[in-house]
Amino acid sequence: MKTRKILTATLLSAGLIVGTLGSASAADPTPTPTPTASATASTYQAQLAAYKIALAAWQVEMAKYQAAWKVTVQQYEAAWKVTVQQYEAARKAANEQYQAAMDKYQAAWKVASEQYKAAREALKVKRQAVNTTFQASVAKAIADFKTAMITATTADQKSAAETARKAAIAAATAARKTALDALGPELVRPTEPVRPTKPVAPVKPVAPVKPAKPVAPVKPVAPVKPATSDSSSKNENQKKKNK
Repeated sequence: MKTRKILTATLLSAGLIVGTLGSASAADPTPTPTPTASATASTYQAQLAAYKIALAAWQVEMAKYQAAWKVTVQQYEAAWKVTVQQYEAARKAANEQYQAAMDKYQAAWKVASEQYKAAREALKVKRQAVNTTFQASVAKAIADFKTAMITATTADQKSAAETARKAAIAAATAARKTALDALGPELVRPTEPVRPTKPVAPVKPVAPVKPAKPVAPVKPVAPVKPATSDSSSKNENQKKKNK
């Protein structure tokens, strides 16, 4: 009987102990273990290695991108330069052609004008010579008439002197007309040649639209370096102080 009581008390104590432990376990669960510092550093190193590979690939793509863009810009500038040179050459050729035609026109007009002036001056000199001869003939006829009138005493002599004067003047006039007719008609002023038409300037080229710069390759983002153990301890101490 005594042994039975002792056994019963023992079982009851054990039950109480188990219950206490169970409630303690429910109230204070065991925290999940955090990754160790070595595991975090290993993960960072793997990410860093992958980043370096991606960065090297990006640098290669960036070099290709810059080279391609440089070629595109050079091609654009070269094409525009050729267009401008062609425009300038066409304009220069048109101006030179017009200037050559203008020089030819001016030279021809100058020659024609000078020839006309020289011919007009020569004709003027010849006409003056004819008129001088005519005036001398008339003067002689008048002088002969005056001389005849001095010695004329009869009406017949005076009439003969007058007739001789008139005949001499008429002959001089006829000779003058014949000489002038032989010189030809009045000179006709030369007609100015047609001026060359100034060429229409070629249409100035418009610069083409500059090529759009392509989208550059995206640079990879470096991984975040994990915090050190010293900084973790400082953070824990700070949390405890805040509590």
